[in-house]
Order: sequence, then structure tokens, then C-alpha cells
Amino acid sequence: MRRWLPALALIFLLGGCASAGAPPAGTPDPGPSADPTESAGPRATPVPVPRFVSAADDGAVFSMTVDQTTTLRAEASAPDPLLEGDAVLLIESVNVAASDGREWEVRAVAPGTATVSGEDWEITFDVSE
Repeated sequence: MRRWLPALALIFLLGGCASAGAPPAGTPDPGPSADPTESAGPRATPVPVPRFVSAADDGAVFSMTVDQTTTLRAEASAPDPLLEGDAVLLIESVNVAASDGREWEVRAVAPGTATVSGEDWEITFDVSE
């Protein structure tokens, strides 16, 4: 049984990663209007923050409440993100295991707006009580 534990753990990890991919074949495309982070102008309407955010969320505006967190993910070679505003803190995660990426905890600490940006992306966080 002990020999199977590492294999089972790997299967569970890979299964979790696979579920985040593209929808299965035959799933109808909801179309461009279904993307809640799509900007209709200079600033999109805030949507609830997901568990993970990344450069793929460029232009998104996420709503958070004080003490709520999310995780910012970036490639291993990505520079540190820039933070503008006092509404959130960025706390770099130190990975114990080797990884092909970097992560930061984004913690909402005060009502207001903060922008986190990288070389070619920008994400806005609207924080409320």
C-alpha cells in the first residue's frame, strides 16, 4: 500500500490541473459577452475575485472584502509585480518544492482600490469592508 501512495497523490494533483483546462469537446462556446472580466471601456465592472489570478486576467477589475485573499501566479522568470495603492498587500510565497512558477498572496487590507501590474498586464482590485 505504501508504494501506491505517491502514485495516488500524483494522480490527484494531475487531475486537479487537468480540470482547469479547456472545456470538453461539444461544449457550446458562450461567446465573447460571457467573459465577466472583459472591459467595456476604460474600467470594467468589478466581479468577485477568483481563487487564482494571472497575467491572463489583464484589464480585469475584481471585487474583494477586507481580509479576503487570492493568489497571483506568474512564470518563474517573471519580474516582481508592481503594486499601486494601499487596499491590498502582495506577499511572495516561498515554494518548498521546485516549481515552474512564482506566486504571491494578494490580501485585501483596507477599503479602496489597488492595481497590480507586470510587464504587459494590469489587474485592479476594488476592496470594500
